[in-house]
Amino acid sequence: MTNIITLKDRKILGNNNIGMWFDRKGSDFTFEPGQYAKITLLEPIYNDEQGNSRLFSLASSPKKDYVMFTTRALDSAFNKNILEMPIGAKAEIDGFGGNTALHKDTSVPAVFLIGGIGITPVRCMVEYIVTEKLPYKAYLFYSNPDAASMAFFEDFENWAKEYDGFKFLPFIDDRENKNWKYDFGYINKDAILNNIPDITKPVYYIVGPLVMVEAMEKILLELNVNPGNIKLEKFG
Repeated sequence: MTNIITLKDRKILGNNNIGMWFDRKGSDFTFEPGQYAKITLLEPIYNDEQGNSRLFSLASSPKKDYVMFTTRALDSAFNKNILEMPIGAKAEIDGFGGNTALHKDTSVPAVFLIGGIGITPVRCMVEYIVTEKLPYKAYLFYSNPDAASMAFFEDFENWAKEYDGFKFLPFIDDRENKNWKYDFGYINKDAILNNIPDITKPVYYIVGPLVMVEAMEKILLELNVNPGNIKLEKFG
């Protein structure tokens, strides 16, 4: 199997993140929406003790001819390489895995309860659902401190307008933001009950910081959601 990808583009995104896009044309690997993969840079300029391999959630639909990833803009050899390597530099992708791959049965709704950078694998799943026009009912509850830290906000907002099967429900803590037209505070039990027609039916995906993931899981269990319908991924 050919798992070589080439750097296509990179840019600094909001909230101190780096977006990177790799061309996958000529490769024959496949992955499930919601998985992560290991990326190994094959032509690094810089090296350090952390090495030049990283695990990243895939942020783009598996139907695209490129793969997208994001990372915090930290001072590491890996990130310096991403920012300075020439376009066309080669990398290897393998080691696909994760707990939050999208379920196959499109008659079962998908509910995403997400905090912070946990949004990355969800972007992949939602893009896949919307662009392939799959008959899922999908609901994204997305919590952040403020509007500036909402990664991929415009993507989700546009997809919600474009596709009736997808509902976008963002929350921020910053109550001073007078231009914010969505909800303030945290994702809570009432928000879930008010937006999900039958809370026992969906598969729930909880991705984010440990405290947030545990709080969301507690709410779902209090609502008598089947633990088998809850998929977790804890960051940090």
